[in-house]
Amino acid sequence: MEAALVDTSIHGTVAYKDVAAAHFDGHPYAARRAIDKLVGQGLLEERTATASEGGSFQTLSATQEGARRARTAAARHGLEAGQHFGAGWGKLQDAAHDVAIYRAVRVARAELAAQGAMARRIRLDGELRGIVARRSEAARARAGRAAADAERRRAAAEYGLPIGPDGKVLFPDAQLEYTVTDGDGRYTFGRVSIEVTSPHYRVGAIAAKAAAGFALFGSNSKAVRNIVRHAVRAGKAATGPDTNARGGSNRPPSDLFEI
Repeated sequence: MEAALVDTSIHGTVAYKDVAAAHFDGHPYAARRAIDKLVGQGLLEERTATASEGGSFQTLSATQEGARRARTAAARHGLEAGQHFGAGWGKLQDAAHDVAIYRAVRVARAELAAQGAMARRIRLDGELRGIVARRSEAARARAGRAAADAERRRAAAEYGLPIGPDGKVLFPDAQLEYTVTDGDGRYTFGRVSIEVTSPHYRVGAIAAKAAAGFALFGSNSKAVRNIVRHAVRAGKAATGPDTNARGGSNRPPSDLFEI
């Protein structure tokens, strides 16, 4: 149950069925009993959201107490002490996208684990934007606009965030930091930047994110087809996390993220 709470608090809004699949082997009775217990303890909340193509689905979010409990459990799950844990819901209209991000991160973590890598920190879009904005604004207050721009670029470089041709920082939906330890105890640090695209993503946006080295996932089958078509034109593979943080893997787009 603790791992389910940790995941939910990191990601904000997750689908009930995804938590059941990830942490309870898809067993409906075990999942329902455990999640009801977490809700009863005041650690999780459950509500209904609307799918992007109609219909509804159940979602979970951590409470303030749930986030506090998750924070104390971070080290037991291999996460850094600085891992951010949040409480409360995002925007209801963003629920389907939030759920798709969680699924993409789960796929990335599974592929990394298969190669002996351990996830150490997960940062979502909002956290990354906040880091860059705070550092830039602090520099602006000290020394003006030029200093703010220089600090913005330094912060982007520090977190592996590319700068687009227009000078703007490109932010992924999520960034997964990991380490790989070899037989001699030496470890290598890496990042995977993950972007979940919808069918409404413009061609230029898909190509730009692919060229930036983001691992692209489609939120449904149409979005996946768009990635295949436009990311390949950008000289990048189409879908899936690249464990060397250089863009998509070479596997086919078999992982769809429809609700």
